[in-house]
Amino acid sequence: MKLVWKFDIFGKRYWIKISRFWQDGGIIDTAQEYFFIIALIAIIPLWIWGWRKAMKVSITKIIFFPVFWYHNYQEKKYAQLPKSITLKNMGAKVGAKQTPQQMMEEMIASRMPKQKEKKDLNSSKIRSSFEEKNKTFHEKVGK
Repeated sequence: MKLVWKFDIFGKRYWIKISRFWQDGGIIDTAQEYFFIIALIAIIPLWIWGWRKAMKVSITKIIFFPVFWYHNYQEKKYAQLPKSITLKNMGAKVGAKQTPQQMMEEMIASRMPKQKEKKDLNSSKIRSSFEEKNKTFHEKVGK
């Protein structure tokens, strides 16, 4: 209002000017005067609407706006990066270079099961001797 029509809605002298204009039989005939009247009428609903919107906004959001803005900025900035970090060449020996073939062989060897202990070989001997005894027992019982 002040910028376009040089009218301060809180100044008493401006309202007195409008009152004199109407009392002297003023006529609204230009587009600028029509827009001025529409703006005066629209001030009250816009004021109420703005007040209701302002009451919904948290004071914390207003105070910490720069912090929230910077956080969102950083989040958008790093959103394109991958979510996880992959570390390569972990545990490599210093000074010793391996070919990809050697690395693959080491990986396979570490995942392969270990050779059976001698006790397991002993168990197969025990099993075979038990089967022989069982066989002879059935032969004796069957006669």
